[in-house]
Formats: sequence, C-alpha cells, structure tokens
Amino acid sequence: MTEQSSSLNPEPEPLSPAWWDKRYREADAPWDQGVVAPEVKAFAAEHPGGGRRALDIGCGTGTHGRELARRGYRVVGIDLSHVALRRALDAASAEALDWLSVQGSATDIAMLATTFAAALDVGCFHALTEAMQEAYAAGLTRRLASEAYYLLYTVHPREEGQTGPPGVAPEQIERVFGPRLTLVWKQEGWQGERQADWWLWRKP
Repeated sequence: MTEQSSSLNPEPEPLSPAWWDKRYREADAPWDQGVVAPEVKAFAAEHPGGGRRALDIGCGTGTHGRELARRGYRVVGIDLSHVALRRALDAASAEALDWLSVQGSATDIAMLATTFAAALDVGCFHALTEAMQEAYAAGLTRRLASEAYYLLYTVHPREEGQTGPPGVAPEQIERVFGPRLTLVWKQEGWQGERQADWWLWRKP
C-alpha cells in the first residue's frame, strides 16, 4: 500500500514549481527569514518609488519587495512557487501595498509587458545555470527603464562541505552584467561561512 501511494504521489522534480511549493509548505525554506536586509532598506530610502514600478525577482514571500512598496513602488514579484506568491500577495494586501504576483521563472522577465524603474534580486541569480543567467540578464536589461537601478545579492560558489545554493563568482556577474549595465557600487561581506556580495547596477 505504501509503495502504491508513493507511485501515485511521486516526489516533485528538484527546482520545479511543485518542488519549491513543497519546501514552503513544509517550512523548509531557510532563505525565507522574514527580515528585510539593511541594504534593501537603505536603497529604498535613498531611491523612493514615487508610483513607479519595481520588479522583485525570485521574490519568495515578498519580504524585501514589500519594503520597496512601502517606499512608493508598485511592485511586481515573480517566482516559481505559487505558495510563496500567495503568501506575498496576502502580506502585501494586509498592509494595503501595491503588489502584483506573477508565477514564472527569472528567465521569463522579457515576457513582462512593462518596464521598471528598479529591480531587486536577493538570492535568485546565484541559483541559476550560466545559460539561465544569460537569459535573465538579457530579459532584465530589456525591461529596465533608462537610468533604472538593479540591486543584486549573491553568495560566492559553494565549496566542499558547504550547503545552500550553488553560488556565483564575482567574475561571472561582471561578465554577464558589465556589458549591459553600469556598476554603481559593490559591497563585500559574508553569509555565514560563505563570502557574499551586494551589487548596485544602473542602466545607462
């Protein structure tokens, strides 16, 4: 009976929408701490929205994107997980914030029918393959308005014995975004035992 039930309810494919949904339902989402990063708070305070649109890529439950909404942005959050997006929308509605949830991959950004004055990514880009990173960067560049900002947080590549996302080398980030955007600043730091960086880019 157990074997039959298992075959009728197979484990979702890793990194699929169903897989992410399962992680959120089972509270197995250590990246979802519910705390807004100081860098996001500082950016939102320095660059308020004034009714312009912002994109939260890999938004999860919307913790960071809601900070942009509090500062006057009309936020679109994109994520693969329907569960996370529902929670993000519910939390934004509870604060009467301007929020739209879109289920999709970070490689689908080019399909969004609007442009953005700001974009935010706290932990999505460094989980993608290089081919996906290229598609992401191309789509993002297409959808950023002139002089729009892009705030990115990434961890360095995973070393032996380390857990978490695969990570991405700073050189790869510079290779992908350098020809497309202008680097405003970079802040180096750590996430536990892993090196991590904040990047602020601007579209010319």
